[in-house]
Amino acid sequence: MISLSYRDLTELSPEMGEQVRLWRNTPEVRSSMVRQHPISPEEHAQWLEFLRRHPHRQRVRVAFVDHEPFGVVTLKDLDLAAGVSDWGMYIGDPRFRGRGLGNALLFEILRWAFDESGLFRLFTSVLAVNPQALVMYLRAGFELEGCWRRHVSLGGGERGDLLWMAMLRPRWEERRKTLEEALLAGVR
Repeated sequence: MISLSYRDLTELSPEMGEQVRLWRNTPEVRSSMVRQHPISPEEHAQWLEFLRRHPHRQRVRVAFVDHEPFGVVTLKDLDLAAGVSDWGMYIGDPRFRGRGLGNALLFEILRWAFDESGLFRLFTSVLAVNPQALVMYLRAGFELEGCWRRHVSLGGGERGDLLWMAMLRPRWEERRKTLEEALLAGVR
């Protein structure tokens, strides 16, 4: 049985911060992001400083499997007063892809947002050219709320649609047990 854990990025070493930047800059991760440009060390340092100064607006956790870092989960545009947040996740270390850990990250985000942070609404965007993520989110109970047509520059003059999805607390509460079993069952 593997052991999953999560630690706040701002509490980890500068080397781990740099690892997160390197993961974010890989073509596999960048291609699923709204902003697909490479992140410079200076831009990353500014973001880390923002995280330290504004934990009420964005929180980032590094995911570990058996004490080895492999991915990132984030609550962003966090509004605790309104009970809403955008979120994101990715598996940075390619050795951990294809092992069901994306489902584990998704379950952590849901648990973190609804159970730990007390949010009412959790939303995200996904590129229409990323059907794997879209299917995973729909299976978990997110509902498609809209589409921003040709919103994202995909490079080479191509533009892609950005789909918006959300889950509300009542949906989480009714599906939590089933989701825990389903999302964590295939982790290996």
